Amino acid sequence: MSIFANSMKRVLTSLTHIKTQKQILAETKLSPRTFRFAISRLKKIGLVEEIISLKDARVKFCRRSDKITRGEKL
Repeated sequence: MSIFANSMKRVLTSLTHIKTQKQILAETKLSPRTFRFAISRLKKIGLVEEIISLKDARVKFCRRSDKITRGEKL
């Protein structure tokens, strides 16, 4: 049994490069509540980083953390 929910896997798969939360939500076709749950869990375990836009604080960008890009074991 995997520790990752299907929604978390879909979000990680979608994050090939930095994207806004709206872009990820549209790409994964998850409900907003499920998406927020997946992002919060991924941030908590350190697999996703969230960046707030300097131009518009309402816009948040997400990217895979360095743990994934360097290939570290969790």
